Amino acid sequence: MKTVNPADTVLVFDLDDTLYSEYEYKVSGIRAVIRAIAALYPEYDADSLESAVNFQDNGWLDALCRLCRLNESEKQSLLWQYRLHQPVIRPYLDKESLADLTRHFAATALITDGRSMTQRLKLQALDLADLFDDILISESYQSEKPAAERFVHLQDKYGAKREFIYVGDNIKKDFVTPKAMGWLTVGLKPSAQNIHRNHPDDFAESHHPHCWIDTLSDLHGLFDI
Repeated sequence: MKTVNPADTVLVFDLDDTLYSEYEYKVSGIRAVIRAIAALYPEYDADSLESAVNFQDNGWLDALCRLCRLNESEKQSLLWQYRLHQPVIRPYLDKESLADLTRHFAATALITDGRSMTQRLKLQALDLADLFDDILISESYQSEKPAAERFVHLQDKYGAKREFIYVGDNIKKDFVTPKAMGWLTVGLKPSAQNIHRNHPDDFAESHHPHCWIDTLSDLHGLFDI
């Protein structure tokens, strides 16, 4: 792996399952939906509904609507309740420690897929938004990874003489484009609860990051800062 001079390098992060646990967000959102149902439909009790829901199941909302006899239109309202709730989530690396890491770099950016308001609510809950010079969310760009638009935008902004690092978790889409563009790519090893788990053997070497780390704290040793 090539030597990196942080002062000449732009450090770019993914968000979901890279800076925090997306499963934790899912649990927070399901609980917000359950609270809304219990508050608006007095025949349902929040504790009973939570006990009846399988938080691991991707079909949790359908199951909840069947249980509460809610129709498709009501389901869509609850889906927006999920997407726009104030999440209760924690960063993998606390703000002070992440700031101590990022201060060594020329700039820090975020490239994440998702809805703009949803992703910004997550950043607000994590209290990390002000650590990034650029926050590039797929809905705003109408472009999802591995499309190159947002990576090219950062290169154009900061110049060809800069080095770039991308830190992500999803081998399916996070690393293939920045790696092809000559960026250094770093993968955060998935936890057992990661929402998107992909087996590395299912993907060509071009999708693999240059290296894997166990925790974000390992970035300090990786770049000797």
